[in-house]
Amino acid sequence: MPLPKTTPSPCWLGRRFAHLALDLQTRGQARSGLPVAFSESIRRRELIIDCNPAALAGGVKPGMPLTAALGILEGLQVVERNTEAEQQALQRMAAWCYQYSNQVNIPGDRAGLFLEAGASERLFGRPRGLGSRLERELGQLGYHAVTGSAPTPESAWLACGESLHINSTGAIRQQLGPLPLECLHLDAAQQTAMERMGFRQLRDLLRLPRKALTRRFGPGLPDYLERLLGARPDPRTLFQPPERFTSRLELPAEIQHCQALLFPLKRLLEELCGVLRGGDTAVQFLHIVLGHEDHGDTRLELGLQSPTQDAARLVRVLREHLERLRLPQAVREIRLEAPQLLKFNAGQHSLFMDTPAEQRQDIEQLAERLQARLGQGSVAGITGIEDHRPEYSWRTRALNERPDCTALAHRPSWLLPKPRRCAIENYEILAGPERIESGWWDGRDCRRDYFIVRDSHGSTLWAYHEYKPRRGWYLHGIFA
Repeated sequence: MPLPKTTPSPCWLGRRFAHLALDLQTRGQARSGLPVAFSESIRRRELIIDCNPAALAGGVKPGMPLTAALGILEGLQVVERNTEAEQQALQRMAAWCYQYSNQVNIPGDRAGLFLEAGASERLFGRPRGLGSRLERELGQLGYHAVTGSAPTPESAWLACGESLHINSTGAIRQQLGPLPLECLHLDAAQQTAMERMGFRQLRDLLRLPRKALTRRFGPGLPDYLERLLGARPDPRTLFQPPERFTSRLELPAEIQHCQALLFPLKRLLEELCGVLRGGDTAVQFLHIVLGHEDHGDTRLELGLQSPTQDAARLVRVLREHLERLRLPQAVREIRLEAPQLLKFNAGQHSLFMDTPAEQRQDIEQLAERLQARLGQGSVAGITGIEDHRPEYSWRTRALNERPDCTALAHRPSWLLPKPRRCAIENYEILAGPERIESGWWDGRDCRRDYFIVRDSHGSTLWAYHEYKPRRGWYLHGIFA
């Protein structure tokens, strides 16, 4: 008798981005010794809400009035908080996290993410290990966060603050009960009222029955606690991956040299490729816009021969572009746009990478780098034209154009730039003749007899005897 299928228990992985505004400002540089602080108007007062280690070392602290911070630390760089940019960053990270879970939620009232990790445990391991992996990989992109997991989204949010990983619904009360009230996601006025009544910890609230909580604090608090404990459903609007990718990076300090742009651009490309893996998509064209303060934007176009989601391949092409780039002015911001996300077809690789498809990929990547280094029009392919005259039977083509050539075994693949006069007595005739008489309609008519010959060194060549317009023997091609 077959065993019944078991449904994985729900497990929500929460991520808190306590320094999201600061991350967006500083992720464009590997190191920055400048003191940076973020301000926001709260209750008609301009306050410091976050600052980097350099500002902390100078005496600036979150919650301090802006005027006091400027008076304490000379040279403090103050940036006004941009909540719209933070929401856009959360959407990009949600798309990036889609490669680990197809159930991702962005809570609209806080800087964080929720991932349902129970269904993907067989692929990525237990939530604790997946959380550490996300922290490490997102940290490489410049985002810093803390992670926790629990059976419900609200309990997972509280678990983040303590780096807890709660396995069952019954353990929520025990592990989260000692948390102080300021850890809960409550209104500030409501929290103050609770403290005046003598409530100090979450377990103090959990001891009261629902009717008592409703009478004292209204129905919102019991609903929140029941969703936290899993006694009430907590449906979440799931994130859907976008059809295009756009990212903007404002640099904390202007960049003067092209090679210094590689660090922030690499982070943007790695972020993009995570989004591509999550949506099972790929890109073939990218637009990079470098913004200057007093000059028009500098634009780079990254074109590939085939769609990819490989960051290393994109970085190789980018390096070639940056080596040729000349900046008219220092760069203040970077924008990366992928206007179209294509369906990704993952191929099977052989052990020795010797299949025709894999060999074609090597040629494509070589062509991409040559185009980036020499220019888009400097690298082209060859296709055939219906003409009996060998020198007019081909033309150049774009690399993404399908070639149309018919291989003829009795003709060589390589022609000399110009036919070269020769003495036929110096060669051994192996095969021929092949008569070609054509071109009377375009003024380039010819009459030739082609022969396959061998020289004294053993090389096989292609020679012809011409009757018109000028008589004589000529070498025209080389057999590989």
